[in-house]
Amino acid sequence: MHVIIVGAGEVGRFLAQRLGAEGNDIVIVEQNVAVAASIGEELDVQVVVGSATVPSTLAAAGVDRADLLAGVTQNDEVNFIASLLAKDRGVPQTVARIQTEELRGPAGKTLRDAMKADLIIDPDADTADEIMELARASGADEVYRMSDGDLVLVGAVISESSALAGSTLAEVGQSYEPNWRFLFGALTRDGETVIPRGDQRLEAGDHVRVLTTRSALDEILELLGAKHRRAKRVMVLGGGAVGSRVAERFCEDGCEVVLVEQDIDRAKHLSEKLPYVTVVNGDIEDVDLLNEESITRMDHVIAATGDDAANVLACAFAATEKRTFTVAVLHRLALLPLVRQFGIDASVSPRTASANAVLRHVRGGTASVATFLESDIEVDEFEIEADSVADGARVADLHLPHSIVLGAVTREGQAGEIVRGNTTLHAGDNVVVFARPESIPALLKAFTA
Repeated sequence: MHVIIVGAGEVGRFLAQRLGAEGNDIVIVEQNVAVAASIGEELDVQVVVGSATVPSTLAAAGVDRADLLAGVTQNDEVNFIASLLAKDRGVPQTVARIQTEELRGPAGKTLRDAMKADLIIDPDADTADEIMELARASGADEVYRMSDGDLVLVGAVISESSALAGSTLAEVGQSYEPNWRFLFGALTRDGETVIPRGDQRLEAGDHVRVLTTRSALDEILELLGAKHRRAKRVMVLGGGAVGSRVAERFCEDGCEVVLVEQDIDRAKHLSEKLPYVTVVNGDIEDVDLLNEESITRMDHVIAATGDDAANVLACAFAATEKRTFTVAVLHRLALLPLVRQFGIDASVSPRTASANAVLRHVRGGTASVATFLESDIEVDEFEIEADSVADGARVADLHLPHSIVLGAVTREGQAGEIVRGNTTLHAGDNVVVFARPESIPALLKAFTA
């Protein structure tokens, strides 16, 4: 595919990296000359300097042969106009990022329809969704619902107390014969991520990503030694688009919520908008304030300001109390190593939240996509097409690359089933797979007619 990505921010860069790894032809349109230069040095993509609201700029980016244009700048108007211009030039698929609340709601419907974008994304809403998934399965640092929630992908660090530490995956599998309820699809140790095989021995401190059935989620968290903590008292740091959404949803879940916001006008607005949330005007780096509000006695602390360093430091302070589940919103990956170093339970990023939505749309038949900050391995869901190589084949007979592992299959009217070598696939099956981006074409070749 020829893909045009408008905007070289965190979302645009991540999308370019992921789609480029699959062998697509990527062009980034960026107005800032310095940012455009840095992209050219970082990624193997074409960069066009200019505004995507100008037809000649899009022409230079190859809009006449484009299969997809994704407008992911932080300027809603630029994204809208780029989408409209692309549609008028015959681009089949367009994606527009919208952050303005009114434009996303009923008042903006006429404008959205006029702009003809095929997919509207909102990184803030997607990030809030990820935070709530984490909070409801606290103890894990990644949670993604797959197959309409019938399957769950969970990421967690194996603790010293885990019953699985010291066992090989083959030994774990044997103890759960004949019906497996989970599958280990990725393992990270010392900064290196692999797709593990049967002889892989699990060790305390390993970060694993496990695909499990919804009913077995609590069981796998307990096996990993990840202690689930149900929230009653929650502190949200930052009352921006992400923080205010999260505070409102915790309140709807029946939690006692304290929200700290530095801007006095924003704090007043939120106190009126969220009457059941205790809104405090203050700086989240003010330790005395955090102590006054009993941060270390909270069940959950969510740091969602636009300042990554402040988010990390506030969560690190809260994490001194081991019972508190902490989540930091990060925009810059350079601070990611500090998350585990400081004992913070989880981090989320708008880049992965939005990229997952775009990749899901681009791949058409993909019902779910999960990408990660620390690894190029991703988890995707594909439908088996009639008369494809996989239709009627046993998994063991597909001879897929070692960089692909089939995790589970779901069929209409049936519960999700963890895949085994003797599992036979059929047209209409939805299959959840672990794969590196460069392996996706081989997977599609097997699954599509």
